[in-house]
Amino acid sequence: MSKIITIFASECTNNMKYPKEFESLINEAKNNYAGEFIGVGNPASNILIIGKEPAIPEEKKEQRLQEIINNYEQWEVNLRNGVGIDKVLSMDEIGYEYSPLYPYKGQKFLVYKEKIVDGKIIPIRGEGGTSKTWYQYQKIWDIIRYGKVNIHSKIINYHEHCFSTELSTANEKYSFLVAHEDRLNSITKRKGLLCHPFYQRFPIVILAVGHYPREHGIDIQALFHTRWNQRTCVVGKNWYNIHYSATNTPKLLIHTNQLSMVSNELIKEIADRCIDFKEKNGIIF
Repeated sequence: MSKIITIFASECTNNMKYPKEFESLINEAKNNYAGEFIGVGNPASNILIIGKEPAIPEEKKEQRLQEIINNYEQWEVNLRNGVGIDKVLSMDEIGYEYSPLYPYKGQKFLVYKEKIVDGKIIPIRGEGGTSKTWYQYQKIWDIIRYGKVNIHSKIINYHEHCFSTELSTANEKYSFLVAHEDRLNSITKRKGLLCHPFYQRFPIVILAVGHYPREHGIDIQALFHTRWNQRTCVVGKNWYNIHYSATNTPKLLIHTNQLSMVSNELIKEIADRCIDFKEKNGIIF
């Protein structure tokens, strides 16, 4: 009989009690993984999304500082004060401050594009929107939530229901701009971080890192205690592999392309796999 998982996303509201695994991670990270990026979103959720690396260009030093470098310290403050989602202000509210619990709360369901002219940032389209990657993450969550591909939230709110982190934090605007050695060093260090029980507690893991495991010597099955079913599912020009738990605790791991440029067909298949697993195992979002 399948184990029933009853971790509620609503635990992340006012007077929030963070999962004990997350408390342990924050306490241990200070000594063992100082300065490492922990992630963003709801630590009490049931979905973990892992991307390749943050896409932040070198010239955006303040953004890197806010989103990546200060991430651990921000979580430490949130944990100490029991900050819940309801306590995080939207970007248009007076007193707004960035929080990894709900980054850029109130972002529109739009893809934001900009260009830099004479050192100044000029918006091209989607003002008030988000990155293409977060836009795709939102589409996955919307299908899981509504069961349809043509219904979307007006804002980016998947952070309430998912937690996301990165395989590497050697970041640039585009992956090809990151030196191989820098990426390898970051991944090697972060493999130890991802072994922590906090990252292992999620019953659903979307590992959207493309061929990084093959290129950088990552054994997905060993890292997440899963077994690949030995079939690669091809969806047009995209693909995904399904892993299931190698233990008695139900787990679905979907290893797939980095999601910023994938088709809607792949987005739907990933969401459908999550829905099927959720219903089979009684997971409550």
